[in-house]
Amino acid sequence: MKGDRMFATTNGLSERGLVALLAAVAFVVALNATVMFPLGPFLVAEVGGRADAVGYLGAVYSLAAAVGGFAASFVLDRFDRRDALACCVGAFTLAIGASAAAPDMAALMLTRALAGCAAGPLWGLLIAVASDVVPPQRRGLAVGRLVGTYGLALVLGLPAGTLLAAMPGGWRWALLALALGGGAISAVTVYAIGPHRGHLSDVVAKPFNVEWRAVFRLIAGQPSLIAFLLIAAASFSALLVSPNLPVFVLRNTGLGPTGLSAVYLLGGALTLAVVPLAGRTSDRFGALPVAAGAALTTTLVLGAAFLGEAPLLPALPILAMVLVLQLVRSTVSQGSATRVPLPAERAAFQSLAAAVTNLAQAIGAGTAPLLLSVRPNGMLAGMDRVAWLAIAASWTAPLLLMRLETVLRRRGLPPVTEP
Repeated sequence: MKGDRMFATTNGLSERGLVALLAAVAFVVALNATVMFPLGPFLVAEVGGRADAVGYLGAVYSLAAAVGGFAASFVLDRFDRRDALACCVGAFTLAIGASAAAPDMAALMLTRALAGCAAGPLWGLLIAVASDVVPPQRRGLAVGRLVGTYGLALVLGLPAGTLLAAMPGGWRWALLALALGGGAISAVTVYAIGPHRGHLSDVVAKPFNVEWRAVFRLIAGQPSLIAFLLIAAASFSALLVSPNLPVFVLRNTGLGPTGLSAVYLLGGALTLAVVPLAGRTSDRFGALPVAAGAALTTTLVLGAAFLGEAPLLPALPILAMVLVLQLVRSTVSQGSATRVPLPAERAAFQSLAAAVTNLAQAIGAGTAPLLLSVRPNGMLAGMDRVAWLAIAASWTAPLLLMRLETVLRRRGLPPVTEP
């Protein structure tokens, strides 16, 4: 097949049905990440770790996902998408189950790293399969549905995780349920999509030493570099803010634990509506106006939330919108990046994109503490500096999209800024 024409579904599934199945698996990946927020303090206490080890668990997971995505990019496009997906979801499910049985912190760190190694290429494969099936004029909505599962995970994962965490050994039951339920969903998805070999018609059998050179050429290509920067900016700015949001809500706003739960619940609920709408709008009007609108709204929301002594009233919806806008920017960047690779490169490219995402998230999460401090009264200081940096990162998206359009036009491909 040539160009971007590779939109046939398999096993009699409609385009919408296949995207729904992929979104179900994406939800499991998202839930695995978000459920650790309420479970973290309880599991660390039970396995004998230090209180700050929750942050290390997140860092290990993200870095492992980056390594796994990079390593998998060299081989994924040489296999049937279904076979590759089955391997990744199998490893991911087993690692989560092993985490539930971890006897100590070292074992928990190891199993979370293994889960991350599988999650990186797994996310890349989900985007690649969606890109294979959905044509560019509807791809923004499809990617929005996958990214939007993080909103559903916030709505369901945090309350369920909080409830289970209060039970003796509850965090183990939560992870075990996630492994069993996620494994069942993934198995149904892998079976239902059937063989997915359309990209292999463009792949000429090559020795591995030739294949890895092709991957490095893909990485070094100008369109790929721009797309990776676009994804990295969105991921970096999101993790600058989100890990510190709970502390800010509890210490700077007076909303308390109930208010914190309300922020996540409202943010998750709004995400379910706003993120697909952003994808649909990008499909209809182009990515550039959506990216510019998201940057402007991010500036206003982060300014209202963090650039004063306290969030402007009403604080609850403003702080909830902080979460929503992070996923909107991710939808625009991920959806735009799907137009860069050819079908035979998609799994490699998206696996690399997952590696870039996780690496940028780790850098963002590590940068924020350098800008923050705690005042004598216990309030968090420095969120204004974090906000300014996140605002600056959000405004790189329109600039990068304009540059990506120019490069894609030279290649004769549809630009990302037009419907």
